[in-house]
Amino acid sequence: MIRLIFLLVGAHVLKSRWLLMAFFGLCWIGLGIAIFIDIASDGRLSVPLDMLAVLLVVEGLVEIAAAMIIGIRIHWPGIWKGVGFLFIAFLVFDLPWDNNILASLLFGSAFLGDGVFRISSSLVLRSPKWRRQIIAGVIEIGLSMLIFSNWPFHHHVTVPLCFALLLMTSGLSLILMARQVLLLPENASVMSLPLFTSRGLRHWREVTCQHPPFPQKPPPQPLTVLVWTPVGTAVVTDRRRVIDRYIAAIDQNGVISTGHAALQMLPDLYISHYPFEDIDRDSGNFRAMLRAGEENDVAGRFLTSLEEEIADWCEPDQQVLFTHYNAAALRNYWQVFSVDSTYNLTSRNCSSTVVQALDVAVEGAMGHYTFPGVRLFFDPNFWLLGLVRGRAEEMTWTPGLVLDYVRLLKAVITPVHSRAWHKRVREAFAIRRTVIKQEARQRKAQKKASGGRHES
Repeated sequence: MIRLIFLLVGAHVLKSRWLLMAFFGLCWIGLGIAIFIDIASDGRLSVPLDMLAVLLVVEGLVEIAAAMIIGIRIHWPGIWKGVGFLFIAFLVFDLPWDNNILASLLFGSAFLGDGVFRISSSLVLRSPKWRRQIIAGVIEIGLSMLIFSNWPFHHHVTVPLCFALLLMTSGLSLILMARQVLLLPENASVMSLPLFTSRGLRHWREVTCQHPPFPQKPPPQPLTVLVWTPVGTAVVTDRRRVIDRYIAAIDQNGVISTGHAALQMLPDLYISHYPFEDIDRDSGNFRAMLRAGEENDVAGRFLTSLEEEIADWCEPDQQVLFTHYNAAALRNYWQVFSVDSTYNLTSRNCSSTVVQALDVAVEGAMGHYTFPGVRLFFDPNFWLLGLVRGRAEEMTWTPGLVLDYVRLLKAVITPVHSRAWHKRVREAFAIRRTVIKQEARQRKAQKKASGGRHES
């Protein structure tokens, strides 16, 4: 989550606020220690978490009220978001009759699920850090067993302890990263920090280039992320919706379709990464190709235009546009990155290439806000964005994950509605009035059209 905040705030803003970052890191650590001391004194912590729960209840009720004012049929995602806030508030509230058992079960299930996912993906992909990932997965499963067994801590302190550990580790990371940001050279990208270079399935050659500040005015042409989903590029008879959406689809001939992702910045920049020769994707050979090691590195190639791609294959079935981005930084990055065309199906594929280029283009997009970190922290889309990115980096980027990621990213960096409660309710009434006027005009046009038919 901190990595995403750093990326969207940008190196130029972070360098000017490194001391503030270190201060917040110390405050985070101090608050975590205070929670531990409070729990040790009487075995429970309620007031801070209950205050958080009250805020979540208000947020949930505002979301539901706004959705009902606009119309449930039109704004149904707001209902689900509001219900989600109320559910989290119920888990956080210190209710004497539930003893936080449900919250403990959810935390335990989350640790268990993440541990199993981490181990299974590491065994399949076999990145250079796969043994370390398996150890981390085993530790997570062990923590889940401790939570389920109610030992050595009781259920009612599980949530406060997890919250305190999160604060302390985040605070320590902030202090370390504040020093790293201070040492960054001018016009450097945050992606050159160890926080970014140490992640991923493989350590590829570092791409060092000039990254000018995020522009105040948007470029004349939008940046377009193009996605060919697995189902959209194959004739699939036996549907497996989750697998087909996020991993690969098997067509009627048994050939695996993984889809494709590309990035276009008109008039002359097109990013589309392919293997130089088509990889054999028969079902029996595909599992061996999923390993991220050097044994599966092949020569790659970059297509030069969308027209060439459509002529060789087909049109993309999904696209997402970004109107405000850093075109100069993207050009500098691509000039260096495109020197090496090595392709790996899991660790350096079309999707990972698009995401890395998009990171460069949007770095610093939230830096113009007064408190960008606080704004991101209270945006539910930002938390979903971090979840999608975390899963993709632990497994591999696929066109389906890219599509989810860029949609959430656009919602985060180009927010439509104000987060203030009273403004959101006022906006809901305004949207409702607009919808009513549109429906009235449609009914009037339909009556006029039907009257004309009767006269004829």
